[in-house]
Amino acid sequence: MNRDIPIPGSTKHKLINVGIQLFSAHGYVNTEVEEVASKAGVTVGALYHHFKSKLRFYGLIRDDMTLRILDRMEAVVEVVPADTALLSAVLSAYDGMLRLQVGFLLAEPDPRNEENKIAKCLEEIAISCEEEAARELGILLAESLRAALYEVVVNDGDPTLGRTALSRLLSAK
Repeated sequence: MNRDIPIPGSTKHKLINVGIQLFSAHGYVNTEVEEVASKAGVTVGALYHHFKSKLRFYGLIRDDMTLRILDRMEAVVEVVPADTALLSAVLSAYDGMLRLQVGFLLAEPDPRNEENKIAKCLEEIAISCEEEAARELGILLAESLRAALYEVVVNDGDPTLGRTALSRLLSAK
């Protein structure tokens, strides 16, 4: 049995579900561990027992959401022509972020200062498409994706306009 998959209804499972809701709605800085614990019906000590720190708790949740987005990106790239791979990957990521309602989880910079896995994935796609400056392109596209999501989450922007802007970025050669 995989220890990383919490048993439904367990303390760890409850904390993760509440953490997803609160970090998505309020971001890292504005989410208090006391509120997470209270809404999960457990003690703050239980949160620290399972996750050691707020940052590690956040990291586990953010990494899980990022993996879900990466899975979508990789799946779409496998079925589209190479000349549309980057556009398809970015739009798939954007649509997935909106569908999963990740909110601040992926719209705000990662407080852990770790490598941006979405940027790395986009870099790898750019390399496979023989794009120049693949690393820089991956970083710029990932930040554009984050900015489009931020506009929807923070400024109540129109998701369709964000999608249109991302498409425009990738069609301007």
